[in-house]
Amino acid sequence: MKKQSWNNIPGDSIPEKMQSLGITVGQKIDIRTLSEVADAIGGEAVVYFEQDLAETSTYETDLKDFAGVEEFNRPFVQAHSFIQFGTENDPTFPSRLQEFPLMITVIEVDERRAGSRDIPYIKGLMPFVDEFDVDAEPEGTFID
Repeated sequence: MKKQSWNNIPGDSIPEKMQSLGITVGQKIDIRTLSEVADAIGGEAVVYFEQDLAETSTYETDLKDFAGVEEFNRPFVQAHSFIQFGTENDPTFPSRLQEFPLMITVIEVDERRAGSRDIPYIKGLMPFVDEFDVDAEPEGTFID
């Protein structure tokens, strides 16, 4: 996906802009797509490991609550960091993601304030082990 200015993306609201990029709350989408979209718009895609926290807290609050905690010790992580960590620890990780896409449920799309700018973000929930179905067709698409 090519870099895009967030202000030039069609839509009057954050959900409309995200929807024009193929991101809709409630949808399951490939973690690679989330990472690529976030990179393309200068935003963030964050994946949560705890359903309750993902559904009841805000990303901004969680960043404050876990300030000073290393990224991989928090109950959420940037999508690109997750992919990078997996690849560094297992060189076959990218090919396994190709064969068995890791589908993340989109929980929220919004913006957070960082200094003098607003950063769009996608908040998603990692599937639980019992939800993995290696025989199922992928529900989302991977953007080239």
